Amino acid sequence: MRGPRCGEGRGLSCFVWHPAHRTPHSARRTPLTIGFFTCNAPPLLNGLAVSIQQHTAHLRRLGHRICLFAPRYVRTLSEEAEPDVYRFPSVRVPTHHRYALPIPAAAATLHRVIPRLGIEIVHAHHPFLVGPYARRLARRLGVPFVFTYHTLYEHYAHYLPVISSLAARVGEARSYAFANRADLVIAPTSGVRARLVAHGVAVPVEVIPTGVEPPAPPEGPKPIIRRRLGVPEGGPVLLYVGRLAREKNLEVLLRAVRAAVRVAPEIILVMVGEGDAEGPLRRLAAGLDLSQRVRFIGPVPHQDVGQWYRAADLFVFPSVSETQGLVVLEAMAHGLPVLAIRSIGTSDFIDDGVNGALAEDSEDDFVRRLLELLQDGLRRDLYAERGRARALEYSAEASTLRLLAAYEGLLTRGTWASRRGLAQRLMLR
Repeated sequence: MRGPRCGEGRGLSCFVWHPAHRTPHSARRTPLTIGFFTCNAPPLLNGLAVSIQQHTAHLRRLGHRICLFAPRYVRTLSEEAEPDVYRFPSVRVPTHHRYALPIPAAAATLHRVIPRLGIEIVHAHHPFLVGPYARRLARRLGVPFVFTYHTLYEHYAHYLPVISSLAARVGEARSYAFANRADLVIAPTSGVRARLVAHGVAVPVEVIPTGVEPPAPPEGPKPIIRRRLGVPEGGPVLLYVGRLAREKNLEVLLRAVRAAVRVAPEIILVMVGEGDAEGPLRRLAAGLDLSQRVRFIGPVPHQDVGQWYRAADLFVFPSVSETQGLVVLEAMAHGLPVLAIRSIGTSDFIDDGVNGALAEDSEDDFVRRLLELLQDGLRRDLYAERGRARALEYSAEASTLRLLAAYEGLLTRGTWASRRGLAQRLMLR
C-alpha cells in the first residue's frame, strides 16, 4: 500500500555510460518509489541541485515516485508547494548564508513517516550528514542503497573549521569508505570512476553523467539579446557560469583576461553566479584594472541562464574541482565554444582541438589558449558546431533512463523484495 504523500500526514561488472548506449525504457511496468537524500536541493542554485531536479522531473514523468529528503532552507512558497519533498530540521551555515546543514537525527516526525512511504531504492547524494542516515535507513528497510559521488572533497577542505592537508585527506578517505558501503556507486564521469577504483572502491560503479535539456530556440539574434541584457555589442564577450568560490580557480581567469586586453581591447568577462569569493574577486579585478571589463551579474535562475549563453562568444571554465562540469555541457548545447582546463570533470565531453579547447592545468597555458581562440573566429565557430552536436548526445532523458536501468538491475539481481517485506513489517510494528 502506498504511504502518505508530503502534506497528508506530516560481482556486477562496471559499466561506463556513453551516448551510444541508448537505453530503452525498461520493461518493468511497476512504478518505483525512490528516496533521494541530499544536502543540496532547490531552491539552492548549484550543479548538484540541478542534477537532482532533472532526474526527479524525468523519473516522475516516467511514472515513478520520487521522495526528496533535503535541508529546510529559508521558507519559500515553492518549497512548501512541491509534493513528496520532506525537509530535515537544519541550521544555516554561518559563512555560506544560502546553505543549510540538515540534522536527520532531529526529524522525529519523518522517522515515523518514512517506513510508510514504500521506498524501494534509497539514493544518497552526499557521504556526510544525510549519507550515513540514508545508508542505515536502507538497511533497516531492506532495500538497495545507491550513492552518487558528486564531489572531489579534497578541493573543499577550506570550508572545514580546521583547514589543513590532513583534514582534506581524512574527508577524502571517508568519502571512499562510504562509497564502499553502497550496493552501487554512480560516477558522473569516467575519471571519477577511475579515481574511485584507484582508491579501493570495490563495489560496482556505473558512469552516468547528468545530461542537459535541449535548449529553447533563441529569442532573437545575438545583438538583440545583448542589448536586452545590457551587454556591450562590440568586443568579444567571455562567459563564466557557476559559484564564485575559491575552489573554482577564478583568479586565473581574471589574470587571463588582463593578458587578453592587448589582443582584444574591448573584451568583456561576464560572471553569472554568486559566492563567498565575490568580494576578493572584485578587489582583484580592480587591482588588475579590470573593473570596467568584468561584470558580476549575481545569481540567475537556472531556466534563465540560456540567454547568457546565447549572448556570449566564448565560455571559459578554469575549475579543476568538478566531478562533472554541467555548465560546460550546457554551454556546448547552446552552441557556445568552450575553453576549459583539462580535468576529470571536462575530459569526457571535450576532445581538445576537435569540439573545444582544453588547456593544461597551468595559468600560462590557459592564457595562451585564450589568446589563440580570441584571434581565431573560424576555430571558435568549429568548436561551437561540433560542441553542440556532442552535448546534445548527453540528454537529461537518456541519463535518467540509464539511472533507472541501474536501479532495476539492482532490484532484479538481489532478494530485495523478501528483505524489504520483512524489514518494513518489523519497522511498522
